[in-house]
Amino acid sequence: AVVSTQSTGVKHVTISYCKRLGLHSAELTISKRGYPPLGGGSVTFTCNTLKTIKPIQWIDPGKVWRIRGVASCSRMSPATNPRVIDRSHGILNAFLPDVYIYNEHLKGFNSGKSSGHSLCLYTESTTEVMVSVDCTAQPQTLPEDLATETTQLLLDTIHTGGCVDSRHQYLPLLFMALSQSNVSTLCTGPLTPFSISFLRNLKLFLGVVFKIKVKTLDSKEVGNRKGLNSFLLLSCLGAGFENINRAMI
Repeated sequence: AVVSTQSTGVKHVTISYCKRLGLHSAELTISKRGYPPLGGGSVTFTCNTLKTIKPIQWIDPGKVWRIRGVASCSRMSPATNPRVIDRSHGILNAFLPDVYIYNEHLKGFNSGKSSGHSLCLYTESTTEVMVSVDCTAQPQTLPEDLATETTQLLLDTIHTGGCVDSRHQYLPLLFMALSQSNVSTLCTGPLTPFSISFLRNLKLFLGVVFKIKVKTLDSKEVGNRKGLNSFLLLSCLGAGFENINRAMI
């Protein structure tokens, strides 16, 4: 399976981050879903504009209390998605009882131009933190293999911890750099190479420098999670960006 950002992950997870960051009317509507090589998908994105960006304090990842997902297939047998869902449920129910994966079988006009199937899994925590994993099956990939690989990737993502998953690290970092002249703080897991390069670009173009501190957890303390036992705390002073857009007369 290929790990790739799907429209389902954007709709359920990326949009939730945008709303927490101030884009309260952000919405993504999926009209058609496309798979490689011909694609054919169609989405509509709408959101409000911001005059200024408020500083954020995302420091408590909370505890995962439920897992949701969407198993999708286009121009394939209706039996494909149930096989994916059953295998994923079998793994996740060993950790959490509240697991539900939606079955999305597309055909006709809404199914794009190519056949394919995919799985998106995302978690919700007690502090509204969401992390997700998307995988698209390659040709000849069995539904059970897709479910196993995607589920294991989700468990790895939960294991790394933080208030944002690795593929969304850039989003709060950007809003932190553009926020008003107050300190913002973000708790995250290990930085990806992309995020490291992104921090360098923020320093180059906006002059914003992040302070990075390692927060170590006491694994013997009752209630602490069993993961990497440490987080990264990134803090910065915003550049004070303001939207100077004016309505045309």
